[in-house]
Amino acid sequence: MSETPDQNTSPQHALNHLFRWQFASSLYMSLLQLASLVFLGQFLGYKEMGIYTIFQIVFRLAMALLDPGMFVSVIQKTGFNRQILNKLKSIQYILLCICIGLLLGFYLWEYNYLISYPYVVIISLVLFSTIGIGSMYPSLLQHHLKQKQISLFLILSGTIEFIWIILAIWYVDPILVFCIGLFLRFSIFYSLSWLYSKMLVYKERIDESVQEHVSFSSYQVLNQGISFVQGNFDTVLVGSVFGLLVLGPYNIASEFSYLLFSKINPIFNKAIFPLLAKYQKDVKHRQEIIKESLLSHALVCITIYLIVYSHLSDIIPLLFKDPEYSILQFSKFIVIMAMIRSVNNIVFNQLLALGESSRLLKWNIAVLIINYVFIALVYWTQTDIYKFLLINIFLSFSVLVYSIHRLLSYFEDVHLFYKALIKYMIYLTCCCIVLFLIHMMNPKFISSLLCGVAGLFSINFIFYRDKIFELFRLKIM
Repeated sequence: MSETPDQNTSPQHALNHLFRWQFASSLYMSLLQLASLVFLGQFLGYKEMGIYTIFQIVFRLAMALLDPGMFVSVIQKTGFNRQILNKLKSIQYILLCICIGLLLGFYLWEYNYLISYPYVVIISLVLFSTIGIGSMYPSLLQHHLKQKQISLFLILSGTIEFIWIILAIWYVDPILVFCIGLFLRFSIFYSLSWLYSKMLVYKERIDESVQEHVSFSSYQVLNQGISFVQGNFDTVLVGSVFGLLVLGPYNIASEFSYLLFSKINPIFNKAIFPLLAKYQKDVKHRQEIIKESLLSHALVCITIYLIVYSHLSDIIPLLFKDPEYSILQFSKFIVIMAMIRSVNNIVFNQLLALGESSRLLKWNIAVLIINYVFIALVYWTQTDIYKFLLINIFLSFSVLVYSIHRLLSYFEDVHLFYKALIKYMIYLTCCCIVLFLIHMMNPKFISSLLCGVAGLFSINFIFYRDKIFELFRLKIM
């Protein structure tokens, strides 16, 4: 089964088309998630936030391991057949059963949590199973570059989730409301994807290797699992060392800080991955896709992060109930970490599209070992949480440097990258200076925000005028 890009369609046109639909759905979902996060911060105390954090960790584990899970090769490879799909499906279900067994063991070990919040446990297991079973269908749609349909399904399912939260939050236990809302969103999304996948016309590719698909997907699942452990080891450590009262505000700060990352990056990743995978052997187009998409992401994501960081002291009290200013203090560190990881995520996704799953697995294992040596040191020395966050920022930046080093091997002309990087660093320095000067004048929040946006837009216009016009037209190339 396959569907290759239209030979008369340039990669730029295809990428921009995918990007537009990803942008529309992600912008809408970002607004809904931000509103939901505000409700979460207003209706839950610090301890309840910690309880909900455990549910979110289980959800993130499911997304890391099982979406797309073993079906990632369906997106990355140019073709597949029914035998390959059945093999991937059987391995996915075995993985799902193993994970459910491990989760049951965890809940039995944490017996008090199981007894106190049985409905949270049940919903988490049902949601985990839903993701494991349903993730095949969006993968089929992505293989056929059906980003428009995926975006519409996401918008519809997210809207239903938000309506549920608005209607039920006043009458039902808030933790239960948010757990059910997440389940509603994904069950509706996967159901719609399943229905649409039945309408697709498949062409059998009998020459495709089953083992090649299985190997690629297995490496990716291992990579994702290790990346999940790396990405959540700080949450586990904070919970075990500092307790639920610290874990709650820490998680809210993380949710807020990574909201931009979690919404902007999928826009780029889901547009870039299938196209870069299809053009990975074309040196000219490959280099252009990598360079232009990285610059587009940096101009959008890092610029917004700079504005958010410079206004944290106004934004956090406005959005959340934070009597001890814990969320604000954590956010000052986690926003920087999220900004670094957002770039690293884009680079990792590009390396994966270029077939680097085996090398990335080895690197992830090395980083995992370093992280857990770090955890042991923090646990034994009882280091305060702020030193822990500083070291975590350093580790994240080190991973980013290595990732970019690997990506450079796919450039035909490395000097072009360094030239673009130097120009961007000068631009970034100017942005920081402008925001600092605005902060020194100590204006009101709205005035400061408007001045910051206007100032950074002006700098963007000076350095990247043509690129900014293209982005306003929703073109990343």
